[in-house]
Amino acid sequence: MLQLISVVAFVMLLASLSYPPGRENWLLQWASRLDPWLLLSQLRWQQAVPAWVWLPLLTVTATLLWGRVFCGWLCPLGAMLMWTDKIGKAAFKNMSPVRVQILRTVQPIRYYWLLVLLIVFALGSNWVIFLTPFALFSHELARVLQGYMPWLLIGIMAGTLLFSRLWCSVLCPTGVLLSLAARLRLFGYRIAGNCVYCEQCASACSVGAASVDTAVAQAGCLACGDCHRVCPAKAISWQHRWPSGKDSRLVPADGGAAAKRQGSRRQFLKAAGAVALAAAFWEKTVGAAEPVLRPPGSLPAPDFTAVCNRCGRCIQVCPGKALQPMPITDGLTNFATPYIIPRQSRCDLCLSCQEVCPTGAIVQVPLDKVRMGRAILDKSRCIAWEENKLCFICGEQCPVLAITGDEYHRPTILLDKCAGCGSCENACPVAGEAAIRVLPQ
Repeated sequence: MLQLISVVAFVMLLASLSYPPGRENWLLQWASRLDPWLLLSQLRWQQAVPAWVWLPLLTVTATLLWGRVFCGWLCPLGAMLMWTDKIGKAAFKNMSPVRVQILRTVQPIRYYWLLVLLIVFALGSNWVIFLTPFALFSHELARVLQGYMPWLLIGIMAGTLLFSRLWCSVLCPTGVLLSLAARLRLFGYRIAGNCVYCEQCASACSVGAASVDTAVAQAGCLACGDCHRVCPAKAISWQHRWPSGKDSRLVPADGGAAAKRQGSRRQFLKAAGAVALAAAFWEKTVGAAEPVLRPPGSLPAPDFTAVCNRCGRCIQVCPGKALQPMPITDGLTNFATPYIIPRQSRCDLCLSCQEVCPTGAIVQVPLDKVRMGRAILDKSRCIAWEENKLCFICGEQCPVLAITGDEYHRPTILLDKCAGCGSCENACPVAGEAAIRVLPQ
């Protein structure tokens, strides 16, 4: 029930996010900041401890106590994938052993994948944050609300139908990071000595954390309780991971036996491969981006594209729909980051995007300090200057009074006052390219 509440509440909050942002934005911000990766992003780019530091620390503390309870009970994307997995189990009942076997086969690579993510993140790419559940789910839901197809979400759900909780167990940055922390957890599901080795727990576990060879559920356990419910011998219970006594005939799951079986040479080659993959991925996601007009208060390039997690909330809340996601054709560095095409739509300077940004890519600055770009006037195209016609539309539309007119009402730009909102370029009546254009800072 809690999982259902989690996904329904998140969808409803994001769907209700509009101008002006209200309580739904506050709740979305709090939920997003439960993710430890967002704290790492703040420390990496802002070099300061945020006031909400206690939220991700709460998640980490809960993980150290009870394992991946955040992933199993609070994560909205995880909740959706839980129901998707149940559909997959029902639809592919005969393939259930194959689904579990595939998941177990690829699970050993998850910590090498985490190494890739950490290296890419440390080198300056915030694509890791985009793959975290709150950012990714926000991005895909925002696409739906904007009339686009959520291809990434569809792909993840299709993978879950075929391969169980592969995303949550192996690929999700938050899931893998919390799996690492869960290796130190104090409590979890434990198998008692009256286990009959029927392997129903292993078949029921959607993340491959249950095994008849272990006494304790493995680090990937979501604490969902499915293994406990299906056990015919009632041999599985929630307790301290390392109880004393002689009632268990099994060995701990997270001990060193499995690690000892791995050759040091193989581990070294896998780690070297992870580093090489991280370097290749970093080259694709970090680079000089083409200058475009960004939301008011945006960090300077290239910091903006590095910090932005592409959640789409600024686009969702924009009342004039001036903010648009950049297409994949502009490269991975720019993909899905918000930008403005002034000729199509202008920024109303409502500053709502500053309120909803969860990563600090859009900083809260007062209106008189906003400098999105600078307006440039081409007098040879301006009908007031070139044709001596009465036209002062750009000055009439400027919300910060950065355009003045002479005795003939010919416009002149006051660059020290220009916010770069694009109102002048949007209103210019000249056909084709406007006579007055806003260039990014």
